Amino acid sequence: MMKEQKFWDIIEQSINEKKSVDKNEQGDALLRILCKYPVNDIAKFQKRLVKLRDEIDSPMLRDIAFMMKFGDNDHAFTGFKNWVISLGKEKYEKAKKSPAYLLTLDDPNLFVVGQAYLPDLNYVSQSAFFEKTNLDFDDWYLALKNEGNNIKKRMKTLKLRIADRGDLEL
Repeated sequence: MMKEQKFWDIIEQSINEKKSVDKNEQGDALLRILCKYPVNDIAKFQKRLVKLRDEIDSPMLRDIAFMMKFGDNDHAFTGFKNWVISLGKEKYEKAKKSPAYLLTLDDPNLFVVGQAYLPDLNYVSQSAFFEKTNLDFDDWYLALKNEGNNIKKRMKTLKLRIADRGDLEL
């Protein structure tokens, strides 16, 4: 699992690199950033994301998400927790201690087209993995299981297959 500070540094970098007030662009920035990392770091980033999402989960946060229109089902609530993470470490920690803090946020730059919802964060690591490796879902799950350590052998096999075909690049 990625060290927590490194994870937050990447989130902060994505906040700084988004090109407009559209919070969705943070996902694009995260993808660009993660593609620069080795496969095992991409898998470690995803594991840290899931851990932080689990750590912030609480009945009170669910109530706040419901008040903000994103707590009525598990998918929406996950998107809400992703949004909280996308705000950065400081806001995440405040929301973890007191979920009602989120109701005080009124900066439109913090929201995704006016909403406290960012489901794309679920798929950024996976997208970076696929973009970087050209492998499939089974390989992604293997990378998560082993934090990328056994992917190197698979990558070598894939490179050999691609070289044999001659029409693809990795």
